[in-house]
Amino acid sequence: MKKKLAILLALIMVFSLAGCGSSSTPESSSAAPDSQPSAEAPATTDSATFRISTYLQLSGNNAEAGNNAKNGIDLAVKHINENGGFNGATVVVDHYDTTGSTEEAVKVVQKVLENNSADAIIGSVNSNEVSACIPYINSAEVYNFGLGTSATWMVDESMIWTFRASANNNRIAPLDVDMILDMGFQNVAIISGTDDTGSSTATAFQEACEEKGLTVTTRQECDTADTDFSGQISQILATDPDIIFMSLIGDTFGPFVKQLRNMGYTGMLACKECFSTAYQQVAGPENSNYIAYVYPYVPYNSVDECNIPYMRSMLEAYSADYGKTPTHESAYRGYDTMMAMWEASKIAGSNESDALREATHKVKIEGLGGTLDYTNGDREGYSAFNTFILVDGQNILLDEWLASGGYEAYKADTGRDR
Repeated sequence: MKKKLAILLALIMVFSLAGCGSSSTPESSSAAPDSQPSAEAPATTDSATFRISTYLQLSGNNAEAGNNAKNGIDLAVKHINENGGFNGATVVVDHYDTTGSTEEAVKVVQKVLENNSADAIIGSVNSNEVSACIPYINSAEVYNFGLGTSATWMVDESMIWTFRASANNNRIAPLDVDMILDMGFQNVAIISGTDDTGSSTATAFQEACEEKGLTVTTRQECDTADTDFSGQISQILATDPDIIFMSLIGDTFGPFVKQLRNMGYTGMLACKECFSTAYQQVAGPENSNYIAYVYPYVPYNSVDECNIPYMRSMLEAYSADYGKTPTHESAYRGYDTMMAMWEASKIAGSNESDALREATHKVKIEGLGGTLDYTNGDREGYSAFNTFILVDGQNILLDEWLASGGYEAYKADTGRDR
């Protein structure tokens, strides 16, 4: 695995952290002492092990998503090691906590690279952190996957060492517009986060609205740490939208929906991602009805709800290890990522970064959300998605819901005429 540290150090000098999207800068880059190793102490790699470093928000903002991703990665690694590892090498994962801070993520990645302590790296669910870290990883020529869903960090075609096994929200945004139009709505209000994913997805959605003839009544914004959305909600309700599109980050979804419903909005919501169990728990089940979205997969309250064999086997294993089904779909992202990397190792017959990178372009496997196909060369796994609506805690295919009279039931239930 090549390490171009001279180039890396030059990048460090010129890379500006001022725009990384976080105002919190912890004093050290060590992770939680009870479960995570310190980036200060490198782990020596050898041919008997394949060592992966992750940088995830395991505490602080969006920790629910970060810990679900960690669980998904660990679950897949357990399966991989039970079935031969990476070309006979045992996979070992070192998880580092970014605490939800972009600056901390960069510190962790820099230390891992300086210590030459990882054969591969898996990046954060937070796209701000991924965007800030992959220039260093790419320059060091280390095989890596990001878990975030923003399009921005995959736009640069020079980042040839970086792949993704989660959704690209800019591919989904035009489909969200189609979904809204298919339900007969004529206008939409937007609430977006100021984070990378929230902002870029909302912009892609807004552009698709303009192209497809869906009127945007207003676009409101909030910060990732906000807890009071009453001002934005008042502005949205004043425009009387047919539907509201939510392009937020994990921790803000639940509080926003709860406040929105409490302020009297009974209508339909559209979401940039699946409305995970954790969001429903915060918003309240009674407030989580009539939320529609386009995505590769859905959350499940129990294993018995799932009738997709491959997904069900993952849920059974997850429940056995963690005592519950995933509360956030980032667990699926982590699991899919490891499975794609494992398949690449089989194709490559080697654990070197350059061999794994080349082999990933030949990977085409079953993922938890359908086919993960990297053969088109864009380093993205998912390109096909389904459309769902959440009603009474159950995720239903939108076409089936519409065909069964769901829309008329929605109007009767909410007292709305649209």
